[in-house]
Amino acid sequence: MTRWLLPALMLLGAAMMTLLGHLSFTAALLVPFLVLGGAGLLLVTLVLALSPARKSANFVTLAYLLGGIALAYAGMTRGTSWRFDRIEEEFAPLITALDAYHAETGRYPESVAELIPAHLSKAPSCALEDSSEQRPGIADGGYYRTTADTYGITCMTIVFWKYSYNPEKKYWYGWD
Repeated sequence: MTRWLLPALMLLGAAMMTLLGHLSFTAALLVPFLVLGGAGLLLVTLVLALSPARKSANFVTLAYLLGGIALAYAGMTRGTSWRFDRIEEEFAPLITALDAYHAETGRYPESVAELIPAHLSKAPSCALEDSSEQRPGIADGGYYRTTADTYGITCMTIVFWKYSYNPEKKYWYGWD
């Protein structure tokens, strides 16, 4: 029974971390704890292996645990990347509408509301899940106009990490 229990728990933990990565940007804060936990397990096992009682060191269990930590880290990273992809998909119609509005008027709108309903059916949101919580400092769904000829889009993601769109170079980037 114990032969399959550790691999099953390892896969369950990796699946839970992947799910957390898909559900919440803030869950990515658990990744350093996973890495520290793995380093701690490795250190304890190495100390046991070098001690006179080294026969009690179980390297198979360590391999399962480190494998589980690696899978959980990969799942969390992929879950977080998936959320960045979702932000890009959510704001793609806004970027198209902004370009069309600028072509018609020669300027960018003061707010996203000016684009509805002529260019856009609904305003995009940085919050990918239904939440009444609003992040301070980021109004109008992440869109802001800097000058008549420039704008930006910035969403708060993991704690203070921001994910922004550069309209001049037409790419998304993360920064803090």
